[in-house]
Amino acid sequence: MQIARDYFGHSLSLSEDGNTLAVGVGSEDSAATGINGDENDNTREGTGAVYIFVRTGSSWQQQAYIKASLTDRRDGFGLGLALSADGDTLAVGAYGEDSNADGVDGDQLDNSAENAGAVYLFTRTDNSWVQQAYLKASRTVMQVIFSARIWLSREMVKDWP
Repeated sequence: MQIARDYFGHSLSLSEDGNTLAVGVGSEDSAATGINGDENDNTREGTGAVYIFVRTGSSWQQQAYIKASLTDRRDGFGLGLALSADGDTLAVGAYGEDSNADGVDGDQLDNSAENAGAVYLFTRTDNSWVQQAYLKASRTVMQVIFSARIWLSREMVKDWP
């Protein structure tokens, strides 16, 4: 459910064929996690979300509502995002994410690195989206804002499982 100041459309990414659109809502307030959780929950300020829309012919429909695997206040999930050329890989930045984890799939529960940022990678098979990775800098530092801008090139994801 959209409410005032969610900023639906703050970030956008369209697949190369024009059939998949990712829409970032970095100030969305749901405490839901993962894929297709409760969009009507507005209990956690500024966690952020990404909506995936797909086109069939001339019709568009929502395919997924995507959240971080752990939602904390003011994470800003979705303020930066990018779709691969084929629309099957999505990178989502959460510039305000506070985990002190390092590298790939670290512990998200230690929130001692304020605004260190994170990137979440998702992939689509058929019509289903799943989280593939949770990425942090190799040396997490407070206030670095890792993930503010994201871009995926075709070469980056063509051989990725």
